[in-house]
This record gives sequence, C-alpha cells and structure tokens, in this order.
Amino acid sequence: MLAASLPASSTAVSVILVGGGKAQLSEPAAVRDLYASPTFARRRARAEASGLPWFVVSGRWGLLDPDDVLAPYSFSFAAQSVNYRRAWGRFVAEQLCVVSSIGRGDVVEICASAGYTAALTAPIQYLGAEVRRADVGTSDSGDELR
Repeated sequence: MLAASLPASSTAVSVILVGGGKAQLSEPAAVRDLYASPTFARRRARAEASGLPWFVVSGRWGLLDPDDVLAPYSFSFAAQSVNYRRAWGRFVAEQLCVVSSIGRGDVVEICASAGYTAALTAPIQYLGAEVRRADVGTSDSGDELR
C-alpha cells in the first residue's frame, strides 16, 4: 500500500480522465466527438477549458486520446467480472504511464462514474499519484459504463 504512506497533496491536477458514454454517433469519429451525451459534453468542456492533457476512458478500449478515431461500439463495463475491472484499471494506469509521466506528486482527476473511478484509483495511486474525482456530470446511472 504505497499510496497509504504518501502525504496528502495540494498539488494541482496533472491530467484529466473523462468517462465515455453509451450515447454515441452512428459512424466512426474522433473520440472527442464520438460520445454524444450531455454528461460527456460537460466533462469534455471542463477538460478542454482546463488546458491540461486529458484522455477518455472506455471500458472496452481503455485510455483513448481525444483525437483517436473510433467506430461506435456496444460494451457493458458494469456487466464485466471483478477480475476484468481490476485488470482494466491496471491496464489504463499503464497506458497513462506511456502517454504521460504520471508519478509521485501528480494528481489525476477522474470525471467518470464510481465504477470507473473504483477500478482506476488503486492502480493510479500505486504509481504514486493522487486521485481526485470531479463532480462535473458524475452519475452512477451507468451512463458511460461502456
């Protein structure tokens, strides 16, 4: 439990992770445009306005760059096993290490459902980063559990 030994941080956010959504366009599009729910639009607007690096998290594909092009898909993260969700959280944390130098002293803000946040928190904390869940459009209704 490396994270338990770290002091609380007042460091500014380093990167933002935004949960995707069930509502999608009907044809391939840049990830930033593929998800069509009002919740995703609010989260995206916050991330873009921050000027910070941001990524979309998908229960099917993991960490996505907003400029990646993706076809619409159907996948239920909530229907996956606990082992899948744990492995997915570790996978996304490793992907984050590849695209960003996240580590001790960094803060990762998660704008996603409790399910995504639960799966991501421990793996990101293991890297030494602090996790903050943003309240912008957070909904546990399963909106982005895809």
